[in-house]
Amino acid sequence: MNPITANTRQSRRWCERQRIARQNGAVLIVGLVMLAVMTMLVVSMIKTSVVELKIGGANQIAQQNLTNAELMINNFIDVNNGRFASNYLPLTSAAGGPVAPASGSSSYSATTTIYTVAPVSVHSGNAGLQVRQIQCSDAKTTGTQLGGTVQHVFFDVRSTATGTLGGSTTVHQGVRTIVPAGSC
Repeated sequence: MNPITANTRQSRRWCERQRIARQNGAVLIVGLVMLAVMTMLVVSMIKTSVVELKIGGANQIAQQNLTNAELMINNFIDVNNGRFASNYLPLTSAAGGPVAPASGSSSYSATTTIYTVAPVSVHSGNAGLQVRQIQCSDAKTTGTQLGGTVQHVFFDVRSTATGTLGGSTTVHQGVRTIVPAGSC
């Protein structure tokens, strides 16, 4: 073996040991910093996704409550189609008054002039209904086919739906109907 080559090998080994000794764990520290940054990024992403899930759940509940309130109003209008007239709210259903939708019990308050349907069970909650006659318009001449003069009666149909998981939504629907002149 050549003594110069052996010396060179020993020199290289010694240089390599010196270089390793000088690092003092710099790679380890850089690796730990990178790991910490990645961990914080993942935790932040998890928190964001949890918030988005809560928002999505709240939106779904609000949409269900809105659907239930609209369903109650639509059922009431369908059941009472053609029955809306001036001062018909205090009448019984047999005498031409309002018919409660579904299986709801109803009542009329003469002091508040509001017809109320007690809350009934609907999809994922309850929905109640209130109907109030707002006004009856002055007679207007519209032509000769309906006798020439008619009036309009306006109603406010309001439904409030409350979900079993929380939240409440109120929907107002206006109803206008034509009545013969002198009905108001």
